[in-house]
This record gives sequence, structure tokens and C-alpha cells, in this order.
Amino acid sequence: MTSVLPLSRRAESRRTFRLVRLVAACFAAAGCASAPLAPTSTPLHTPATSDRTPLPGPVRTVVIDAGHGGRDPGASHFGLQEKSLALDIARQLAARLEAAGLTVVMTRETDQFLPLSRRSAIANRVQADLFVSVHLNANPRSWVSGIEVYYPRGSVVSSAAEWPPAVHPSEVGIPTTAVKQVLWDLVLRETRAQSRTLASAICRAMEGGLGAPCRTVKPARFVVLREAWMPSVLVEVGYMSNHAEAQRLGDAEYRQAAAAAIAEGIIAYVRELGVQHI
Repeated sequence: MTSVLPLSRRAESRRTFRLVRLVAACFAAAGCASAPLAPTSTPLHTPATSDRTPLPGPVRTVVIDAGHGGRDPGASHFGLQEKSLALDIARQLAARLEAAGLTVVMTRETDQFLPLSRRSAIANRVQADLFVSVHLNANPRSWVSGIEVYYPRGSVVSSAAEWPPAVHPSEVGIPTTAVKQVLWDLVLRETRAQSRTLASAICRAMEGGLGAPCRTVKPARFVVLREAWMPSVLVEVGYMSNHAEAQRLGDAEYRQAAAAAIAEGIIAYVRELGVQHI
């Protein structure tokens, strides 16, 4: 499993030893990941069903984040608000993943405001295997349209950043900020690679399911991505600022198809990961 979870004490010591041995070799590494904030909020669970058959592989829990909410409406164009469309798509996505046998946690299930850091903190707290944030896009150039999927890009940690899970500063020879950066980069290197694979799977599925171009799959330093401890992506379903695309996004059937396509991409990723773990 690619998420960063607490380990047993014995396994923790072995892992810390391996990480510290790699610090010297990787000390000059660039693009170190930022340290996530400590999870503090209580997650919202979608109702579980008793007859679900889990998908093969290590992925069990997926956190779905509906972007914006409450006093933060997000983008607003042609009478549509991003927060409402994102929540509708996120709810349908959650239902489809539940039906496929995954446990789903939603960061919000109502028109509720949540700070950005709390969203990824929920995923960290429940030790999720995947984090998927749903958004709608906008651009001053109204002709721009299409789907975009982002995965986390590393960034430098601050001197006040936390230590990675299972690493205690007393177990590190020189507990400096630079050492923290190297350790975070080592811990999250695999999750970034898996994030990119997940983003590509979702992009392909949405292109096929919606007949709309997926404009890009690329890294970004969005807070909700860089503070998650597990593979994470942010999906921009379409451009509300484009009149034709706004009309499609305003249609309930199109949003249902978008949720189905995102779910298809996630499930394809999960199945492929399961094959790799056999």
C-alpha cells in the first residue's frame, strides 16, 4: 500500500534506519515535499453497505473532497456555482466507489466551508489510501475548455514543519530543516509517482466517458495535494467560464457521466495496483 501509515515499533525502527542511511546520499535532492499539517477534523462517512465485495489490492479507503463550500463559492459563471456542482459530482462519485467495494469518506456532504488544510488532514486522520478533490475550472479566456487533472508537486518544508510519520527527531543524527526535507522527499516519493499514475488513469477515463479533451495531467502545489500523505489528485471537471462547457456542466446527466468516468479511472487504477501486488 502506498499511503504513509503508522508502523509497529520494530518496523518503525527499521524504516527510520533506512531513511537516515539515505539522507547522506540524498542531501542535495531538490523538490522536497512539504510536511502536512496534523489532522484534527472529524471526517464525514458515506453510508456503508454490508454486501460489498472489496476490490483486489491494497486500496480500501478513498477520501472524496468536494471543492469550496459555504462562504467560499468557488467559480461562478452563467448562473452556476462551483461549490454546488463539485458537491453533486462528489456525492455521485462516492456512491459509485462504494458500490465498487471501496470505503468512502467525504470531507463535506453539505454546503459547508472547510479550510484547505483540514481537507487533506481528514484523509491523513483516517489513513486513507487515496485522496481525490473535485473542482470546476475558470479562465478569463472564455474559449478555454477541457478537463485537467493535477497531482502533487514537491515543495520545500519550513523550519516549523512536522517530522514524517514514524520518524522521531531524537532518532536522527542531525535534526535540521534540511534533514526534514530529505526525509519527507523519501517518504513521499512513491506516493507522488502513484499520484501521477492515478491522474493519468482518471484523465483517460474521462476523455473516453465524456468525449471531452483532457487538456493536461501535471503537478501542482495545491495545499490539498501537498499536505496529503497518500496518492492524491485534483480533478478539474471542466471550465465553467466556457459557455458550451458550462451548459454541459449545468446538466445533471452530464455531471452523472463525469462522476462515472472519474470512478472508472479510480477503479482501473485500483485494479492495476491489485494485479501488481499479487
